[in-house]
Amino acid sequence: MIRDSARRWVDQDHVADGDGEAHWAHFAGMGWLMAALPEEAGGLGGDAYDAAILAEELGRGLVRAPFVEVAVVAAQALLAVAPDRVGAIAAGAARPILAHDEAEARGDPAWVVTRAVRQDGGWRLSGCKTGLVGAPLADRLLVSAMIEGEGVALFDLAAAGAPLRAYRTIDDRPAAELLLADTPATLLAGPDRASAAIFAAHDHALVLESAEAVGTMQAALDLTRDYLLTRRQYGQPIGDFQALRHRLADMFIELEQARSIVLRGLEALVASDRAERARIAAATRARVAQAGRFVGAQGIQLHGGIGVTEEYPVGHYFKRLIAFETRHGTAAAQVQRFAELGRME
Repeated sequence: MIRDSARRWVDQDHVADGDGEAHWAHFAGMGWLMAALPEEAGGLGGDAYDAAILAEELGRGLVRAPFVEVAVVAAQALLAVAPDRVGAIAAGAARPILAHDEAEARGDPAWVVTRAVRQDGGWRLSGCKTGLVGAPLADRLLVSAMIEGEGVALFDLAAAGAPLRAYRTIDDRPAAELLLADTPATLLAGPDRASAAIFAAHDHALVLESAEAVGTMQAALDLTRDYLLTRRQYGQPIGDFQALRHRLADMFIELEQARSIVLRGLEALVASDRAERARIAAATRARVAQAGRFVGAQGIQLHGGIGVTEEYPVGHYFKRLIAFETRHGTAAAQVQRFAELGRME
């Protein structure tokens, strides 16, 4: 039922360049924002599997609204440090974004250079957070920063008036950099709780964004298949040529392998073993990124010249998959993290 409702909205009512506020109101009204949240926090008692269904369908429609970034990633961080604030996300009344990634991190969630210092009875942050997809639509920012001699803490910052440099990603999603220079913020969680919350949110980001990418790959495959069945050369559909059928089959195999490892990643998210969760999340991200580049590139090539035009949708799917591949470090960075986590066992 969740998948059907999301697919109907994507196919019938979603406008790719529509208003983000209207999208968010629909997400809340349909109960999607509370689908994967526990009942005690104002949710429906679901888990990552429910969120993945929605993420996949939204990825299939290239929806730009930051569903995963808010309803999954930020929500997971808040569940660990401030569960009383999660109900506002479920109701659609709050849109926090986790501001954790930094340019030098290259996929390592433990990397934090941003600094927090006590000043005038409060806290001041200095540093730069990058790749914050959805930040221009957020109302709060959950910022990680290092307290010297203590560890990484999590701070709360109002998005309105925050030092954001907004831009559009290659796939035309709203994003921003957070440029902090003695910026006042409120301590949300100290080092005793913040690190675990950040790592859990990061692992959820790797897997749920992968589920979103699977939906994008499925759409690219479907579009390419339909094109091969309708485009004619030498008096017959080009889909009748065996060489092109083989390439379409290769796309399907890559997609199914990506879907399978996402299911393995979701299994790790709902389990209690944190080390295994981190390891499988990295593997999921690496494998789906590799599959996404292959499926997107094959879709472009099998469409021929029309595939590289701005007016034809297959190129937009490829852009979304390339943007996915470069977030939180490349596929190679996730392979390295997977190997390092394996050596730590």
